[in-house]
Amino acid sequence: MPITFTAGLTPTFPPDSFGSVKEHVKQLATALTGGTAFFNPLDVDITALVDRIDVIQASLATEISASLSEKTTIFNRGFDVPNFPHQDAVASLPPGWFMAWGDNQVGYQPANMSNVYAAINDYYNHAVTLDTHLTTLKNYINQADVDNFKLHMELLSGIDDAPPSGVVKPNLNGLMGLASSIIDIENKFGIAFTNYLPGLFGTLFTGDVSIAAAQTHMDTDPLSAGTYQSLSVLTNVDKAYVINATGDDRVWNDDIVESKLTPLFAPFIAHSAQQATHLAAFTSHITTDMAYYYTVVDKLKQYVQAYGVSGHIQDPYYRYMYEQVFGSSVIQETITKLNNGEIE
Repeated sequence: MPITFTAGLTPTFPPDSFGSVKEHVKQLATALTGGTAFFNPLDVDITALVDRIDVIQASLATEISASLSEKTTIFNRGFDVPNFPHQDAVASLPPGWFMAWGDNQVGYQPANMSNVYAAINDYYNHAVTLDTHLTTLKNYINQADVDNFKLHMELLSGIDDAPPSGVVKPNLNGLMGLASSIIDIENKFGIAFTNYLPGLFGTLFTGDVSIAAAQTHMDTDPLSAGTYQSLSVLTNVDKAYVINATGDDRVWNDDIVESKLTPLFAPFIAHSAQQATHLAAFTSHITTDMAYYYTVVDKLKQYVQAYGVSGHIQDPYYRYMYEQVFGSSVIQETITKLNNGEIE
């Protein structure tokens, strides 16, 4: 049967202990328990960068949808393989193409229609590639509960107090404790003060530079050369043939479509190429911080070990190992001086 806790049973507190904690500690506890004690100094810049990526991706979504729709239409007509259309695809040529072909115009045979498909497909693929790269970058700086730049920032700034399962990384409390421990112990060892905080929290000090570089890149519009949707490619491919038409008034064939689309996706290629640079910059912050962290941890371990060795060499039983087995000449000299009273 269930256990019912005795009603009215309370702990015995020391006299006058209620509310005895100092006021500043109470206020700190209120902030900590309420989740208002810390903020990420990079959050505003990261939010602006993510917002800009969202704007670009919204525009790309329209481009991807429009080009996918039109290349699918041409695909369904049988012109999916460049230069090798299906045998029954000839009958699917638009009337304008039949008339242009019959008028001995160059570039209106079935193979040219397959090349139109290839040109639209090429544009589509470049748009999808750029969108994928943007998603990768956005997730690296903004996706929660994975090992990425966002997690690193938020562990350093106290927004997140523990990494997800399987990820081993220090948090704000651990880093502050490490800094105070090694600074205190080095002071006791008579070692000149070293400011460890900028190294342990490096990303919070310098991450804005990498964010600003990425923001500058994202402010360069990859659709600045124009948009696929504005060209009405399929409408121009399917339009009626006009004798002696020139320029864009002609029925659009593969040469015209390629000349229109290549300048449009060229900025996609350039924009995509920079994504790896920004990812590497953000990763470098994490790598640098973690390398510094492990260096400081290792140094603190050596200082702490010194106390253990000190206890060993003052007992003949344990000292034997340092004198006869694994103690270096440096340790041997320290033992001799200690035994002779030359040092404390």
